[in-house]
Amino acid sequence: MDLSGKWDGTYAYPPIPGAGPVTPFLAEIADVAGRLSGTIIEPNEFRPETARATLEGMRSDSKVDFLKIYHGAGEEYDEPVVYSGSLSDDGNVITGRWIMAEWSGTFEMVRHIEVTTASEALAEVEVDP
Repeated sequence: MDLSGKWDGTYAYPPIPGAGPVTPFLAEIADVAGRLSGTIIEPNEFRPETARATLEGMRSDSKVDFLKIYHGAGEEYDEPVVYSGSLSDDGNVITGRWIMAEWSGTFEMVRHIEVTTASEALAEVEVDP
């Protein structure tokens, strides 16, 4: 199953004092025969800007593993993050765990599905006179 496309996600820290908030992110993935690459953007928890990262990994059957590496987001984001998850049967949801240094938590990603309205679909249809 090809994971290429846009994915809306969230990751959560463990439920302990001082841990971070549930954080939304947007991933754009290219899947070439199971090799994953792409980009991730998310709110920067320490600065009023967007944190940007790249991802590299693998997909094998329903198993999805990738490494997220931040770029220019600040020293708080120096540590790479390992994501390990499972793909749903329909191929539209990935759930699992993330791990970095002494922190770990859960994540979920949902495939971004383009929805075409009826008027958009009609506008694309050519009508012969």
